[in-house]
Amino acid sequence: MDTGIDSYLYNNTSVIHRMNPMTKVVAVLAMVISVAIVKDINMALFALLLSILMIIAAKLPIRFVIKRIWSPFLFILLFAAALLLSGGEGEILWSIGFLDITAESALNAALILIRATAAIIMITALLATTRFDIIVKVLYDLKMPVFLLQILMFSYRYIFVFSDELDNMRNSMAAKGFRPKLSMRMFSSIANMLGMLLIKSFERGDEVYRSMIAKGYTGKPTIITENKMYAKDYIFVSFALLIAVMIHIPALTQSGILTGIAG
Repeated sequence: MDTGIDSYLYNNTSVIHRMNPMTKVVAVLAMVISVAIVKDINMALFALLLSILMIIAAKLPIRFVIKRIWSPFLFILLFAAALLLSGGEGEILWSIGFLDITAESALNAALILIRATAAIIMITALLATTRFDIIVKVLYDLKMPVFLLQILMFSYRYIFVFSDELDNMRNSMAAKGFRPKLSMRMFSSIANMLGMLLIKSFERGDEVYRSMIAKGYTGKPTIITENKMYAKDYIFVSFALLIAVMIHIPALTQSGILTGIAG
């Protein structure tokens, strides 16, 4: 079975699938930005719960979601582990040799892990229920810089091409008797393979650029899609923005900012 990010794009009719693309993109962007800077651990857990509810509403299988978020989650886990062992102020919870795990480092590690996981799940739900070209068109309508959209489009389009190219090169090396072993020969072979992939990427990029220029490409999305929002869409976006703001109320209250404003 295909497990690509768009595997459940057309064979599901959940409420998230039927939602206006502009509504989904604006709501998810607002929530992701809010979650990325939240300081309260309880609100971060609340955001994680919202992301899980979004997956349930989109009727996406848990196995599919786990497979899509697994690679970035491992990277985040390593970063959280580094924060955990970085030390800090507060009570020492556990000592490993010369490393001390403090309450502050544990809180920071848990916070970054929860925030990043919630954001990745939300983005996964968006990509799995909305065509990528339509997402790009919505971002263009939202006045996102064109050069960033171009980077986004080409990265998404050709990452799969380069992945197939890498698989072909690995299969070719295996057919010639290459077996991964911890040796200088292995590192040399991998370096040569990556160098060849870089050269092929450059050549393919030049060919694609010339082809697109010849076809009149101007750098602007040309998708004929009307992202008109209706009353229910504005209500949903307003609700998402309200939640994005409310997530920060405990931290603002604790810092005294809200108290000062009220006074």
